[in-house]
Amino acid sequence: MSEFLTIRFSSQLSEPVQWLVWSTSQEEVIASGELTSAEQLGDLTSYADQRPVYVLIPTSDALLTQVEVPPGASRQLQNMLPFLLEDELAQDVDDLHISLLKQEGSIAHVSVVDKRRFEGWLEACQQAGLTIKKVLPDSLALPWQEKDIVTAQLGSQWLVRSGPYAGVSAEEAWLAPWLTSLLAKASTQVSEEEESESDGEDDKSEETDQLQIIRSFSPAPSISDTPLPGQWQQEPPELVMQLLAKGAQLSKVNLLSGEYRPQSSWLKHWKVWQKSAVAACLVLTVLVAQHIMSIQALEQQGKELRSESERIFREVFPNKRKIPTVSYLKSQMRTEETRLQGGDSGTGLLNWLSELQPHLKHVPQIAINGLKYDSNRGELRIQASSDDFQPFEKMRSSLSENFNVEQGQLNKNEDKVYGVFVLRRKS
Repeated sequence: MSEFLTIRFSSQLSEPVQWLVWSTSQEEVIASGELTSAEQLGDLTSYADQRPVYVLIPTSDALLTQVEVPPGASRQLQNMLPFLLEDELAQDVDDLHISLLKQEGSIAHVSVVDKRRFEGWLEACQQAGLTIKKVLPDSLALPWQEKDIVTAQLGSQWLVRSGPYAGVSAEEAWLAPWLTSLLAKASTQVSEEEESESDGEDDKSEETDQLQIIRSFSPAPSISDTPLPGQWQQEPPELVMQLLAKGAQLSKVNLLSGEYRPQSSWLKHWKVWQKSAVAACLVLTVLVAQHIMSIQALEQQGKELRSESERIFREVFPNKRKIPTVSYLKSQMRTEETRLQGGDSGTGLLNWLSELQPHLKHVPQIAINGLKYDSNRGELRIQASSDDFQPFEKMRSSLSENFNVEQGQLNKNEDKVYGVFVLRRKS
């Protein structure tokens, strides 16, 4: 993104919050301002839309220090940091958020912030709907060059950066003592290095003077009782929040580590769509279960139909017990159907039966006991029975509408009447 939003908190959430939107492509401030407190962070939602959000916290609330890494502890360094710092901190390490900024050989640069305060800043942004990409102490957002000390005044505080991972924040009255201490420490380190390297006096003097240069982006304070140490070099005046915003974007320092590490984008989207996804999975599960049950029901129905087909086949062909394939069953049944229909002439038994069916429904008192079809003579002999003589007469009359009917002699045996109809097609 060519534009980003930078927010600088004060120590307390009830104190002013400074903010600025910077465009790297246009090299200018898009918008800036100051909120009366963190409760107004919601006013920045529109500026955070489609822009990364960088958060600066006061260096006065962060301890930037370094520890010596025991041999072989590099792999587990992040977990060991609380124990390495425990003796140097007055506060319980469980109440502190400790971040590893950089490991250089046996030295680890570390940031220590009170957890409750750190979580307060993060929660304020979360409640305002702001997604934070980076958090760092404000002094580490100052531009820095090797062997220089950089300062800038922000409100009543002076920010001092003395190294890539070293910085402090001090009131104006404490600025001189801080700088004196930093320069003395730097001079001692240079002396030790020069003694070990055995360099000449001229080089030593030049390097010592170079270490004492203090680049200031704000006018040097006028303190009458305590002279300012070092050689102050005035940089071109620039809006301090603009200076910090540009430094925050370029800085590789990020206190969002450990339990505060930003979640991946897919996990954020998953939380948004989690309920919908769960509901969709439940619906899909139900549909799959129904589909499986439907398939099982169809398979069971298929097995039942196959069994019934085989049963009918064995009734039609009592001498054929083996059914190797379904196609064999179909072929045999078609052959038998064609034979019963009398080939392709359309005068087979099945045609007679289809024409006979309406007459049987018309006289339901008649029961068919047997059929004999003679295709050569073109006649169908029906053996029937009934409880009385009248249904036979009724049946003969009905059949006469479509067939030439010969009715045989009727015989009564006990309570049943038996008779025969011989049907021929009308010419």
